[in-house]
Amino acid sequence: MTTNQPQSTNVTEDRSFRAYHSFMRASRNLMEGDVYETAYHAYIEKVEANGNGSAKVPHSSDEAFEILDDVPSYQLYGWMFRHLQRLKYCHPDYGLIAKAQSERERLESELDAAAATSEKSGNLKLDPDIAYPDYYSLVDFHQHPGGVWSDPLDGIVYELGRRTTLPSHMDSNDIYRLMFNYLPKDKKFNRVLDWGCGHGGMMLSWKETHPDSETHGVDLSAPCLKLANKRAEEAGVTLHLSQQEIGKLDYPDNHFDMVMFCFMLHELPPNPTKGLLAEVYRVLKPGGIFAGIEFVPQKDNPFQNAMLLTAAYANNEPFAPAFFEYSYTDVAKEIGFSKAELIPFDELQNTQTGSLEKDDTPPFAVWPIYMFEK
Repeated sequence: MTTNQPQSTNVTEDRSFRAYHSFMRASRNLMEGDVYETAYHAYIEKVEANGNGSAKVPHSSDEAFEILDDVPSYQLYGWMFRHLQRLKYCHPDYGLIAKAQSERERLESELDAAAATSEKSGNLKLDPDIAYPDYYSLVDFHQHPGGVWSDPLDGIVYELGRRTTLPSHMDSNDIYRLMFNYLPKDKKFNRVLDWGCGHGGMMLSWKETHPDSETHGVDLSAPCLKLANKRAEEAGVTLHLSQQEIGKLDYPDNHFDMVMFCFMLHELPPNPTKGLLAEVYRVLKPGGIFAGIEFVPQKDNPFQNAMLLTAAYANNEPFAPAFFEYSYTDVAKEIGFSKAELIPFDELQNTQTGSLEKDDTPPFAVWPIYMFEK
């Protein structure tokens, strides 16, 4: 039986590769489960001991670190976070880098062929002379060696790294579909922009339920844009992709009904942030929205904030600490957004809020939806 459906560009996952990454997943689940909880209970015991039973909670993440640094289970958590990610990428036989490189010729050929067609049609615009900002080019975010821009297969590796973090039965794009449920129901989204689109998962999920929406994506990474383009070809949808610096977009004023993002803000240093948001404001139509998912530090929860910072330090996310101190809602209002709010993301709110004396359930991260309106 023949088909006109393009071949899906993926690495070949043999049994050994799948087994290795299943072990990585299981180890990460242990880290986020038993090890995390053990660290939390040890932390509470030390807090109560220091307060002679009165459970005097530290007031800042720095004070929480003073307690956690001597907790063996916390030390194990930090070690596991750092090295499980490193081994996932860099194992010489089963790591993501080695697997992609072992099939380089085929993968590059398929990506390049799809890119050539889309560049000719104007749906993919790459800039070989683009100037990468230092904050982007000098950091191996998420311990991805060389970043997601320096090797032609970085898009493949990035997408595979994201997928192999989750259990094999889960669709890593479900988080986008859940977020879309929170968008205002009274607005039309005829033209949207994915701000830092990466491998294209958010755009492709958007097109599932908004097939007539003109969907654009910008990113600094040519390898990621090429993969997003290939995934669009495989899905039979049209995306308008371009390699751009997000602070200098080439779109006209008042162009988009929505600019969307996912976990972008904590990867940005604070210095250019106001200018980046101002550029988003410029390309949005009046009434348009800037919407996405992000972390947020929790008020009066120094333990959880210390754990968020631990993850940032261990995972090469150097701007996250500054992000946690930066009020995007205040800056958005200064720029001119009429509304700037954080909406609880109910499907992901697994935080327990009981007092330390009555509830020994560890608090977990909160990922609200940032919703700004022009």
